[in-house]
Amino acid sequence: MLGHHRVRFQLTTSALLALTLFQGHAWAAESSKVLKLDEITVKGEASKVSLPPPSATIVTGDQIQNMFLEKPLYIMERIPGVAIQDYSQGAVASAFTMRGLRLGHNTGVAIFVDGVPLNESTSHGDGYGDFNMVIPEDIAYIEVIKGPSSALYGQFARAGVVNIITKHRGDFGLVKLGFGSWDRQRFSLSTGREDGKLNTVFGANVIRQEGKTENSDLLQGSVTGKFTYDFTDYLTGSLALNFYSVDWDHPEYLTQEQWDAGDYWSAKPLGGGTRDRYGFNTNWTYDVSNDDFANFILYAYRSNLTRYRDKDTRVDEEFHDRDIYGGSTSYIWSSTLAGMANNLTLGFDGQVELTHTINAETPSRIRPAREIVTVDGESTLLTYSLFFQNQLDLTDAWKVTLGGRYDHMSGVLDDALIGTSSDMDDFDIFSPKAAIEFTPLVGYTFFTTYGEGFKLPRGFDKFMYPDLKEETYVQYELGVRLAPLPTLDATLTGFILDTEDEIVVDDAAGTKVNTGETRRKGIELSLDYAPLEDLQLFGTLSYIKGEYLSYINDGIDYSGTDIELVPDWIFSFGAEWRPPQGFFAGFDTRYVGEGAKDKYEAGYTGIRRTTIDYLVTDVQLGYQYNNYSLTLDVTNVFDKRYPASESSSSYRTANPLGCFLTFAMTY
Repeated sequence: MLGHHRVRFQLTTSALLALTLFQGHAWAAESSKVLKLDEITVKGEASKVSLPPPSATIVTGDQIQNMFLEKPLYIMERIPGVAIQDYSQGAVASAFTMRGLRLGHNTGVAIFVDGVPLNESTSHGDGYGDFNMVIPEDIAYIEVIKGPSSALYGQFARAGVVNIITKHRGDFGLVKLGFGSWDRQRFSLSTGREDGKLNTVFGANVIRQEGKTENSDLLQGSVTGKFTYDFTDYLTGSLALNFYSVDWDHPEYLTQEQWDAGDYWSAKPLGGGTRDRYGFNTNWTYDVSNDDFANFILYAYRSNLTRYRDKDTRVDEEFHDRDIYGGSTSYIWSSTLAGMANNLTLGFDGQVELTHTINAETPSRIRPAREIVTVDGESTLLTYSLFFQNQLDLTDAWKVTLGGRYDHMSGVLDDALIGTSSDMDDFDIFSPKAAIEFTPLVGYTFFTTYGEGFKLPRGFDKFMYPDLKEETYVQYELGVRLAPLPTLDATLTGFILDTEDEIVVDDAAGTKVNTGETRRKGIELSLDYAPLEDLQLFGTLSYIKGEYLSYINDGIDYSGTDIELVPDWIFSFGAEWRPPQGFFAGFDTRYVGEGAKDKYEAGYTGIRRTTIDYLVTDVQLGYQYNNYSLTLDVTNVFDKRYPASESSSSYRTANPLGCFLTFAMTY
């Protein structure tokens, strides 16, 4: 029972946190995972903290403030090789594709906010990560690392890492009020004050909309408060409180027949739901000396998610009640070793996740009236990890990074339907990482990286199939980063991402086995150029090829065929003219290419369907006067009909031509 798990967890957590607190070495990370409270920086330039891989992308807070974002997830459109798949289900975590991995509900990418993970296990998708609770105006910067290339991240980081760092210091104030098409209204607030040793930052975000069709209502709110205090010149502590709540409806998906007939706006109700997430985290940093510091993070939060789906003959309910507790310590040492600059991170972290999951038929949408319960399980998952990463500057031109990570995961499932308790077979996984950087001239860096990651069996499969082991992800990178001018930054990266022991279904044996092998490879280019002081040009280009190498699922051999729903070409380009005062303008054009519509078995000679490719353009116009601005965002200016998300059998139509007017005031 969940109550029994919580009592057992309290004892486990007490021991875990005691161990964490008294560790001489600690959980460490890139500049954004270890939050050095007195050195909030952009582009990983904080001293004492290891720099991210050269292929990483940084999106600054200033860039984010100037974007029109239907959802925070759309920030990811600035990342090379990323295509958004928006389910258009209100506040349900949507999806995106990165390096050929289709990340439903943002699974497969490790998402952190100020060092606290957003991903949730044993949910609608293992690794469910909800960007919707993030307040864009509260962001200082975002760091995106591609693939399992860093030793500092474990589960869910197989496609990459998204580190979101929020504001913690400064005297500032920002208020935005906007409204637009489909009766969409938004209010946001971000304000910070310095009072001696005390820094306070508050953020708020409220969104209401009726949507482009009926049954698309949404009401969403987020509030955060952060308090940072400098106790001494060496010790700084912070406390952050967060609350998020949403209630939404959404219409049905479109069938192939509806899409072909041009019925893009079907409004038949499909369902909706509610979600609440609230909790706290505290972060402490202590400067041991001028060369090293220690960091401690403790977090706890509760998350409740209820979803309903209206079928023709029934209403299905999906319910997740989750408590997550975690703690970590960090030790970072930055000095010289035999005359060479050296940056070492050592780490330990732990987390316990308690989840109660129920799937049922609930026609009345009232929980006590559940008629047929198909799933009723309470799971406990315990994770602890040890890792290290060391960056050593062999010379002014050569830098070597070596690292490794050990992850241990265990758990238990109490199944209320059949009255059994099952222990999960422990997973003990070591993932090596390495990188070499060569900078023959300032502004020209050649690099190569190697990294391994993993994925556990999903959901209750961890408990029901004891013979399953983790899937293994191996990534190779080779690239060059060019910054010959202060106004020019370009990165060209080639990659191969291989999957081994992928879990496939064996219907004949009535089980699942680790026999699948896949490969994703491609090339990515990003470019940012400022030819004039107030003019910024930007663009990305990527080509991705996904292939089943050895893959038999349900008795069908797909070896040698294309992985479905992976767009081949993705590119974007745009410009922004934004002087300190007066008129400003910008545009952004994005293209997402075709991919295989479905799996096609080896030797298939029939017609192969492909997904719909599309080109869409957004435009922004506005005027800045002193501390006030008025901005008009026009999205999909050519009113292109294209799918926001597409599968082998269903569609969701993207927004048509729309407008949104925002008034902003800084103080």
